[in-house]
Amino acid sequence: MKTTGTWQAILAAATVLGLSACGGETAVTPETPAAITAVANACVPLPITGLCSNGDPSIFLKTNPQAPKLAAKCAWRTKEISLTPTDAIVFRAQDCTAEGWVPNLYEVVQGYIKQRMDGTPEDQAVFILEMLPVAAGETAEQTAMKTLGKAPENQRERCETRQLTGPVLAGSAFELAPKPDLAAELETASGGEPWDACGPNGVTMDAVQFWEARPSYALFHMLGQDDEPWDPASFTFYRKGADGVWAKAG
Repeated sequence: MKTTGTWQAILAAATVLGLSACGGETAVTPETPAAITAVANACVPLPITGLCSNGDPSIFLKTNPQAPKLAAKCAWRTKEISLTPTDAIVFRAQDCTAEGWVPNLYEVVQGYIKQRMDGTPEDQAVFILEMLPVAAGETAEQTAMKTLGKAPENQRERCETRQLTGPVLAGSAFELAPKPDLAAELETASGGEPWDACGPNGVTMDAVQFWEARPSYALFHMLGQDDEPWDPASFTFYRKGADGVWAKAG
């Protein structure tokens, strides 16, 4: 793949556009908005799926058009992670290297997607998504309820799934939350301090986390407290066909 040649061609085209628009008085450099936009829109095939690197919304089941940009020069890029030789998960995340920021790395570890800055030790990566396969004849909500085995024993029968309407996702959002009586007890016992309930896949007052129902997966999103560099709406499963072509699989 001749990535260097691609970038040179893009920058050359941007320079020509800048010169023609300004009578030859202003050159477009790699730092100008026109050049940054041209590079961001370039379609560089990714090594696993062959999808474009440019974060085009058509690549994903859904994107959130209101997802905040972290900085002016950040650009959406397509990220891909291999799950099996014929399965991959694809999503979009912001590349802020034009701002001088360290790039983020994404990897799968035992059913989780983790994110860390390049150069950060792997044991300091943060969890951003858990992928739990939904068994035949089961719902994503039932799959989520099974994680109550990790909750305090006195809470396991006092939690339930509850639909959410806020998150922008490709599937439907829900949470694993305490029933009203348990929530009241926790609120009283906390003395106004943050509390959590229903185990690590439940609710917490310290971060944003919720479930997403897909036909074959229950996805648990862990967003933390700050704006995230990835788009939670964009997670899309791809499968490689017998013809070698990758296609959306949910």
